[in-house]
Amino acid sequence: MARSRRRVVAVGDAIVDLVTPPLADLRPCDSQREVSGVSILPGGNATNFSLQIGTLGIPTTLVACVGSDAFADVLRKAYKAAHVDARLRVDPAKPTGTTVALSWSNGGRALITALGANAGLRERDVSARLLESADHVHRAGFWWTPGLLGAPTARILRRAHRAKATTSMDTSTDPRGWSLKRVEAVRSCLPHVDTFFGNETEVCALAGLRSPLDAAQRLLDLGAGEVVLHRGAEGAAWVRGGKVVRSPAFRGRVDNPTGCGDVFNAGYVFAKLSGAPVSEALGFGNACAALHLSDRATPYPDLAHLRRFFRRGSR
Repeated sequence: MARSRRRVVAVGDAIVDLVTPPLADLRPCDSQREVSGVSILPGGNATNFSLQIGTLGIPTTLVACVGSDAFADVLRKAYKAAHVDARLRVDPAKPTGTTVALSWSNGGRALITALGANAGLRERDVSARLLESADHVHRAGFWWTPGLLGAPTARILRRAHRAKATTSMDTSTDPRGWSLKRVEAVRSCLPHVDTFFGNETEVCALAGLRSPLDAAQRLLDLGAGEVVLHRGAEGAAWVRGGKVVRSPAFRGRVDNPTGCGDVFNAGYVFAKLSGAPVSEALGFGNACAALHLSDRATPYPDLAHLRRFFRRGSR
């Protein structure tokens, strides 16, 4: 795959994750557990996406909002290391967004988020000049940036299209339970989304259907250009125009289940911008997710790491 030099803009959340090592079990009752340590990692859907695609070598700009605290410094250090141009609104009255992430040895996780300064992000933070410089615009951290819910996000994506950029969006799971009003806020954006990413539960909730493939088709009918399903241990699937392409997951150990979908998205977008066909883009995204899952010390694999991984034939 040729290395792309296109430019990507991500709009969304800046969050620091406090992540436990994988736990065998933790019941919802009065209990106590000792772990070897808790990792302080960059997090948030848009942040993970930006750090992964920036590490892959595409010039990337992130538009987000942070507080004026030590967690903001953690994020700035990560952005700099990945060569991400972070356009950060600073809200000195609120802390940087934080997630407590309990991770399980079976690959699952439980996330508890305080959105903090992310609430301050506004449409005016995404300038016309920035969108005109982009080849692709990705919207993520949908629920953690309430100032952009619904119409503001639709306008940003519409403006991106007018500037001749392709677009993608991943809402992640609604922490408030998919009320009709919030579902409609997502649906209103779909006519301006070229690639919609989501896991099977999310896509079904947005479509109001039980079958993931039927739900994906419903999102296409509502305007999305293509739907890419995150399927966990089953890998990923692409749906468009009555066609389905599936790609199996890679095998690997479980060390860092938080953010796998975000780095998959980055890998898929990178591959598509590099001219790869859908099947190859799905496989590349799955490889990014597998390496992220297996090693929290190096959560964003670079191209050299990915090439070694493919040579080993880890499926």
